[in-house]
Amino acid sequence: MQIIKNQGLFEFLKIILNRFEKLYKYHYLKNTNFSVNFFHEGDIIVKLPKVTFWQTIIGRWDILKRNSDFASRPTSEVLLRKTIFEMYQSGYICSQLSIIDIGCWIADNSIVWSKLLSKNGVVFAIDPSSKNLNFGKMIAKINNIENIKWVQAVCAEREGIRLDFDGSIDHTSFYRATSNNYLISKSIDSIIMNTSSVIGLLHVDVEGFELSVLKGSEEVILRDRPVITFEQHISKENLELITEHIKSYDYRIFMINEILPGNALDCRNFLALPSEKGLPSLKKFEQSNGRDIDIYSATIGPAIIEI
Repeated sequence: MQIIKNQGLFEFLKIILNRFEKLYKYHYLKNTNFSVNFFHEGDIIVKLPKVTFWQTIIGRWDILKRNSDFASRPTSEVLLRKTIFEMYQSGYICSQLSIIDIGCWIADNSIVWSKLLSKNGVVFAIDPSSKNLNFGKMIAKINNIENIKWVQAVCAEREGIRLDFDGSIDHTSFYRATSNNYLISKSIDSIIMNTSSVIGLLHVDVEGFELSVLKGSEEVILRDRPVITFEQHISKENLELITEHIKSYDYRIFMINEILPGNALDCRNFLALPSEKGLPSLKKFEQSNGRDIDIYSATIGPAIIEI
């Protein structure tokens, strides 16, 4: 009653609804024994950090929310997931080569892809948020995954650029700093070229900063010729700038033919393939049955459409 008196009925109802949301997520995760099945990627099972009922009530909301976000990922960006998995299954991408996952967020891709690698292949999971990386490290430890290198960094076309951001660093966009609250950039080349790793897949999801990151990956792209995936908001960002830049390295570019529920309507994933590699052998995609497997096509056509 004191809350109603001090903050009003609306705020009190928000608190109650928030508690119900936490409990719903807790019970969903508890029923799965805090594990997630990535069924489009070879039924890879990932265990999540467990949270008790009382921890749900009195705290650990951050872990519970990240768990819940992670649990939703098998049905997010499904066609992209299937395409990458099939490229590894067919040998189009060599499993002995390493992966760069920049903008790794809650590390769902890093964790799953680490299980597709063999021998000396590692995943470079790169993100500016220590909270994101610590959550990923927690999952890796629970699942006995040791082939991920965690890198806390924001990347641009070169090292030493001052970059600012809005809101939470856990999920944000970057731009040239105009204040004293800034981070200093690294580049993909500066991180990778000092290692012995050869890159087979470069995945870039950095909320509008993709072109800058790719410019800072030139040495890796020219040396290793990795498959590249990237995200763009086609009604907001200049897609031609990034596609022309990648094509200058003699790549072919394809749109992944799916919309991404929960994202902006214009959000699309793209696939860039070295021209000399030809096309991967992908399983036939039955478009009319897409809803049954959480794929919502962007247009009539095959799984990947050349642009």
